[in-house]
Amino acid sequence: MNLQENIHRIKEVMGLITEEVLNYVGNKRIILIGPPTVGKSTIATELSRQLGIEYIILDKLQQDYGYGDGKELELVRSVLSNNFEKYNTPSILDFGGGHVYNEGINELLSEYPNVFLLMPSKDTEKSNELLRRGNEQRWTGFMDQIIQGIKSGKHKHSKEKEIELINKLERMKQGEGGRYDKEDLPDIPEMQGWGGLDMGNEWNKFVPLSSSEHDINQSVAKHIIPVYDENGNRKDKMEISNEIISKLI
Repeated sequence: MNLQENIHRIKEVMGLITEEVLNYVGNKRIILIGPPTVGKSTIATELSRQLGIEYIILDKLQQDYGYGDGKELELVRSVLSNNFEKYNTPSILDFGGGHVYNEGINELLSEYPNVFLLMPSKDTEKSNELLRRGNEQRWTGFMDQIIQGIKSGKHKHSKEKEIELINKLERMKQGEGGRYDKEDLPDIPEMQGWGGLDMGNEWNKFVPLSSSEHDINQSVAKHIIPVYDENGNRKDKMEISNEIISKLI
């Protein structure tokens, strides 16, 4: 079965082509879980484009439910409910890097067949190294953005302060811990909404997935999708999306 035939099959199952009403809501949900930097947003966007269904980011909905004890469980229960009016349709749910770890969510997801865990590799040691590398690249890239913003002159600092801040960021890029205050961020669009930086010493050796979180991911997932190839190169987003589509029930 080729990709287009698979997409047509999935749209039929989800009720997007036929008028038949499906009682089993699991077939109408594609749930993506996985650690930070693994590319859930990118893959969800590509799936949304290919299947023509809505992409829902739980992190963006969390503010409506608040934060603290039981709030994340309340959010997930509502989004999965048949009565959640706006989202009671075929959809892709991006669980972000943390929603799946809250007590009770494992049970909520147990009946859903299309829960996909995105991981760098099925090999734990290799996966951790790729996650560490991805985390380092993510934050180093952010610091480079700050440096370029400072060099552009879009700030209120003196020349001496500018040099001081750039030198500090260069040291932080190498793994030195330190704080970079929000007030020192350059006035550029990329920095909007950021609260500065607070990096621990040797932050570049950090793996953004604990062993307990790894175990939870494994227990919740119905499918594990490696997003890197055997050579440690990230797969193309269409290749990953097509693999997910081929496994949808």
